[in-house]
Amino acid sequence: MILLNLSSIASLVALAAQEPAARFVAENVATRPEVVERGLRFLNLAYTAVWVVLAVYMLSLSLRLRRLSAQVRRLKERAGL
Repeated sequence: MILLNLSSIASLVALAAQEPAARFVAENVATRPEVVERGLRFLNLAYTAVWVVLAVYMLSLSLRLRRLSAQVRRLKERAGL
């Protein structure tokens, strides 16, 4: 069974090596501006998503730090320091 899986994987790799992906060849992309536009739209959305995630993460860290500082201040007041 393992040999069967390895042979099927090997045949798929050989098939992929024989047929280049025609959709992503530079000559084909240059003649189809809609492909470039779609790729740039995806890149823009991905870039925006990364910055939104980073902003939310930084905001959550800021809120957690503020709460922790308040808790430390309260503990110092209780200890009389």
